[in-house]
Amino acid sequence: MPIDDALRVEITDADVRAAKRDWLAARDGGEPAVTVETAFWLYRTLMSTQAQQLADDLRRARRADHP
Repeated sequence: MPIDDALRVEITDADVRAAKRDWLAARDGGEPAVTVETAFWLYRTLMSTQAQQLADDLRRARRADHP
């Protein structure tokens, strides 16, 4: 499926680090289980999305180098 760059949201390392901090703070701070689970879900989703972005960028660069 083609990527619509106008709709793409870049996930940065800072986004992932912030989500991890939020998850760890919730986990270690005695927050309710649902809060911890939600924070972990967001952290995991951001990591996965960033990995997909990196893969998309690599594929795009390869296509540009090998038309």
